[in-house]
Order: sequence, then C-alpha cells, then structure tokens
Amino acid sequence: MTYEPINEEERRKLKAMIVEMTNALARMDSEREHLKEIASVAVDEFGIQKKVINKLARTMYKNNYADLQAENDHFEFLYEAIDAKTGE
Repeated sequence: MTYEPINEEERRKLKAMIVEMTNALARMDSEREHLKEIASVAVDEFGIQKKVINKLARTMYKNNYADLQAENDHFEFLYEAIDAKTGE
C-alpha cells in the first residue's frame, strides 16, 4: 500500500475530524452509562429483568413491535414443530 504525502492543511483538517470523532465516541460512552443507570433504577423499582427493560427501550426506539411479534410467533411455531413429543 502506498501513502500519499499529506500537506499541513490536510493534516490539520484530518486531525480536527479525528478529534471530533473521539468527542462523539466520548458522548456515546457517557450515554451508554446513562442508559445502564436508568435500567438499574427501573430494575430496582419495578423488579423487571434488565434485559427486558433494555428490550422494551430498544423496541420502542426502533418502533418494531409488530416485527418482533411476528418473529416470535414464527420462532414459537418452529420450536414447537421440532420439539414435538411423538410418543416414541
């Protein structure tokens, strides 16, 4: 792989972009921590499993409840079909 020489203006521009990206990553880390804190409070207050709290939030955010419902119905059908007791 060959690398093109980079002039001072390009170097500054690239560095600014990388700094902006690292700032965004720091904000993402902070938001992830905030989500964990909210989920922990919900677990404590309502006694619902953390994975269920997180799934509720993701489903509401993605607005894909109907898709999940259809996927779960299909999963149930397939699981029951392969795990049916045949009396053998």
